[in-house]
Amino acid sequence: MTALPILYHYPMSPYSEKVRLAMGLNNQAWVSVVVPAQPPRRSLEDLVGGYRRIPVLQIGAQFYCDSELALMALFGTTSAAWGLDADDEALRRWAEEDIFFAVIAAASPLKVLKYLFGQLGLVGIARFIRDRSRMMRDATVTVKASVVATASVEKYVLHLAQVLAARPFLSGPGPGYLDLCCYHPLWMALAVDKGAAASWPLKVQEWITQMGQLTHGVSASASRGSVAEAITSDQVEISGEVSSPHHYGETVAVAPLDYARDETVGELLMLSDDRIVIRRRFETEHSIYLHFPRRGFEVRGH
Repeated sequence: MTALPILYHYPMSPYSEKVRLAMGLNNQAWVSVVVPAQPPRRSLEDLVGGYRRIPVLQIGAQFYCDSELALMALFGTTSAAWGLDADDEALRRWAEEDIFFAVIAAASPLKVLKYLFGQLGLVGIARFIRDRSRMMRDATVTVKASVVATASVEKYVLHLAQVLAARPFLSGPGPGYLDLCCYHPLWMALAVDKGAAASWPLKVQEWITQMGQLTHGVSASASRGSVAEAITSDQVEISGEVSSPHHYGETVAVAPLDYARDETVGELLMLSDDRIVIRRRFETEHSIYLHFPRRGFEVRGH
């Protein structure tokens, strides 16, 4: 990898924190593009179309629209190589698919508003809440009642404590991919309510403290010119197998299945068991390639 990776993110995004910490953990220098917490995000929409989830990682002309794909691209690995056996993968999914939503549902609404005010200001809060309401309008995710969400978080941290009783980190003697996946929802919970960890098991509190000492590594701010230069200097072309009923070169719309279901339109170049790749145009003459996970996304003819 020659060009520095460019991360489109915003400070309070949990999945962005996961990727920022991964780059710090791996001593990866990176370039930062801070985007608003909600659309419009002009600098990004010109590139990835309707896709609205954050973060997005750019390496040259490749855009990774998923944190796991981003880390694979950065560090040349897969979940298996990070040491995720079946139990670890189940824990990762629990953290990122259930607890991710539960920590907010469990939080005090007043503390959520106070946190958002500190991050966004009064006008920003109104915009953010309107946006998130629209985002969840056609979502297939079930938002739990506060009491149910609280019980889910309690069960989760108790399980983490059991795992951490045998080793200092979830990944082993040092922090790794599983730690990052399981930490960022709790990072969000603590950002909203700094006292949330008081009732958590001591092992989890100690682990949270150690994870909180990790850094984001070295980053620099990006300019429009540096983004364009990264794209135009990347000569890599992507192609692959396309599974039925779609075909190579077909114009398709790609969208998440669960929430933030805005679609992105492009030319289908790959549709495998684990990845979707489409091509879009940048400034008409340059190709850019958007990578999505197969799981959790739909592809339809456009």
